[in-house]
Amino acid sequence: MERWTLTVRRFRQVAWVTTVGLCVLIVAGGVVRLTGSGLGCDDWPNCNSATFVDVSTGHAAIEQVNRLLSGLIGIPALIMAIGSFRVRPRRHGLVGPSLGVLLAILANGVVGGLAVRGDLHPALVQSHFVLALVAVTFGMVAIDRAQDVPAPHLSVGPWNLLLAVGTAVALVTGTVVTGTGPHAGDEDVRRWGFDISTVARIHSVAVLATIGIFLVLMWRRRGTDVSRRYRSALSTWVFVAVVQGAIGYLQYFNGVPEVLVGAHIAGATLLWVATVRVLQVAAHERAPVAAGPAHLAGVGDALPG
Repeated sequence: MERWTLTVRRFRQVAWVTTVGLCVLIVAGGVVRLTGSGLGCDDWPNCNSATFVDVSTGHAAIEQVNRLLSGLIGIPALIMAIGSFRVRPRRHGLVGPSLGVLLAILANGVVGGLAVRGDLHPALVQSHFVLALVAVTFGMVAIDRAQDVPAPHLSVGPWNLLLAVGTAVALVTGTVVTGTGPHAGDEDVRRWGFDISTVARIHSVAVLATIGIFLVLMWRRRGTDVSRRYRSALSTWVFVAVVQGAIGYLQYFNGVPEVLVGAHIAGATLLWVATVRVLQVAAHERAPVAAGPAHLAGVGDALPG
């Protein structure tokens, strides 16, 4: 072990592979649901009571591919977790998020098994998605802290944080809509007993409120001198949010076809990635104020958030 070390650059590459792989895995999980393959394997960790691997049917094959991807993504996640202790020169702040990624993946495997054994109870299926986003968040934190210039561990500002909270609420309410609608992973599994129009409206209100938070954030920074990176992060966020909203309304008024629902799942993942990126860039933007001398304190009014 004394001979096995990682450069910061190599660690960051592993973190990128892990994080991108997690995003792909989220979309793959959506494919399982949208094809009605959630119970293609009705046991866990075996596919069924007879075999560990079964591709005798299309649904079973789709679920097996998803499980294979889940296992594969665990490899770079494990390397990342071990490597965080072996980075040379030592870099502070890599161990926590790296272990967070690995633990979130392991927890998600358990939740996935419980979901199968629980006949895809919507609460477990929603938790599966949320835990995957938690793992992505830890991965992005690790990537950010493994930059050539280490990221500051500072406040991101109340309005940036509020934007993230609003986005999280919108995503969670979106999972409730999915758990109420027709794409629950299998034709005969339990759905939430809510009225689909009501939960869709609640989700829409959460989305519109989050857009409102974004507009307030933009208004507060009008006329201020902010970096191109921060402006780009916000532009990316609002672009993904608008496209995601358009897909949401389009799928709702067209009977939630599978292709559009799949695009909506991918969009939700990208939106959360964009949200975490806004927080990371905002932390960098606020660094001179938090760490600078007292005579710079007034500059805080010109910084985002």
